[in-house]
Amino acid sequence: MENEKFFRMLGLATKMRGIVFGEGAVRDSIKSRRAEIVIVSEDVSDNTKKRFKNSCDFYEKKLIICGDRCILGKYTGRDFAVVIAVTDKNIAKSINDIFSEEMGTV
Repeated sequence: MENEKFFRMLGLATKMRGIVFGEGAVRDSIKSRRAEIVIVSEDVSDNTKKRFKNSCDFYEKKLIICGDRCILGKYTGRDFAVVIAVTDKNIAKSINDIFSEEMGTV
């Protein structure tokens, strides 16, 4: 898997308790400005993607859409994970750097 480094960093963030799971909790962390990066799985509905894109745009947070819910869940110690917010600034910076490096985006 080409972006395994990215997913492993998510696992590390989970162990450090720097991640929030679930649509409601992630939405609350965005609104309270605790979320640094929001990660949404590729296999969610278009409505959910749009909702989180709009929230991230409004609150000026980075949104990453990658992986399916099973892969995100596997690396974060759950059965599946649809929406994740990284709340720790240092972890978020590392995840953003790795994502930009592996995916070729900024």
